[in-house]
Amino acid sequence: MARKRLASALVACVLALVAGCGGGSSSSGTGGGGPTTVTLTFKGGAPTVVAARVGSGSFAAQALSSGTLSLSIPSGTTNFEVAYLCPPITYLSAGAQSQLTEQFVFEATTADGTSFSPTCPYTGFTGQTGTLFTGQTGTLMGSVDVSGISGAAFYEVQATNGTASTSTESSGPSGNFSFGAPSGNDRVEVVAYGTVMQSNVATLMLFGAKNFNGQAVPGALNGGSNVVLGAADSATQEPITYNNIPSGYSAPSTVVNFNLSGGGFLDALGSTTQYPALPAGAVEPGDFYSFVATSFNPGAQAVGATLSSSTGGPVTFNFPSPWAYAGPTPAALPTLNFAYSGFSGDSGVVDSALLGWSAGTNALNTFTVMATPNFLHGSTGVTFPDLSSVPGFFQTLASGTQVTWSAEVVQDSYGVLQTMPSSSTGAFVETDGIFTVP
Repeated sequence: MARKRLASALVACVLALVAGCGGGSSSSGTGGGGPTTVTLTFKGGAPTVVAARVGSGSFAAQALSSGTLSLSIPSGTTNFEVAYLCPPITYLSAGAQSQLTEQFVFEATTADGTSFSPTCPYTGFTGQTGTLFTGQTGTLMGSVDVSGISGAAFYEVQATNGTASTSTESSGPSGNFSFGAPSGNDRVEVVAYGTVMQSNVATLMLFGAKNFNGQAVPGALNGGSNVVLGAADSATQEPITYNNIPSGYSAPSTVVNFNLSGGGFLDALGSTTQYPALPAGAVEPGDFYSFVATSFNPGAQAVGATLSSSTGGPVTFNFPSPWAYAGPTPAALPTLNFAYSGFSGDSGVVDSALLGWSAGTNALNTFTVMATPNFLHGSTGVTFPDLSSVPGFFQTLASGTQVTWSAEVVQDSYGVLQTMPSSSTGAFVETDGIFTVP
């Protein structure tokens, strides 16, 4: 899957992965004489425009059917590329309403599989409310008090129904709320947050949680009675262990999310030595934790490890060998060199190259290319393809445009562009920089 941390890093930087490499027909056939059907089922929001190139052909616009693209790969050809532009998403940055538009190209072969699940984010925005749903909503209201949990400073209320999710956040430990939640019978989680010091770093953490099932929307949470979180709803701290930290790299920190069907919420932002496990009453079958641990050197390089787990117990991260890369030769459509051997022989590897640039006041565009080793056929170069001839995609960058680039090599146990399971491991190396288009 494309790593959202790359785009997130570029948002922070700007606001304060073809042609020429592995893009032709594979010399190996599919066997059996018939074509192979590859499907890509988009999760989240629907892309604005989709195009595809098979073998050595040209990119051509494609139509989705119920959110799914089906490609027929002829016998004797294995390579394919799928480009898609996601709708803009709006978010708050430094108190200002900002916009991010993301364009992707996925480059793979039939040896990588025949079913993939790319993602576009939902596009909702309601100011301080985190909205991941633009369908039918109703008003969910109520009152919450988390002051009975020592250190809890504010709370979040999240409502989910199927794949739909919306949430709202308070400014203090108690008060009333009212927001648009998915209509129907929702699962509602009330989550208490606060800040703790770990390794002399202030870390935002979950302090407690309470779960409600079958909440009617529109309606009043808890039958209109005040929702009070106390000792029985408190989180417990579980240890984090880091192995193979490269020499000269920083002490690692870990971002933890709690995932549930249709939604999820932050568990810990930047944990260093331990993370909070939810109380048993706030966890249901199918819920799981996802972890991203990262360590940086004084330059622009980082190493990281990931895992997901349905149990909230101790976790251990094993970091990969570091990677140093000075960056691409500046160009409107540059080639990035992914000469990294740390994942040689491993499955589930993808090279991800990303460009980000300002698209106006409080607006950012990003262009990501994700290429598998099978597609590259031994090459280490990933080149950004020219999609400007297909209506709807970004135009080629103009001379003088300042570009933030990022390069990441990822290895996941569950494969490329697949939905994260409740039990998985992975690792990554990444680096970034800035250039100006000549």
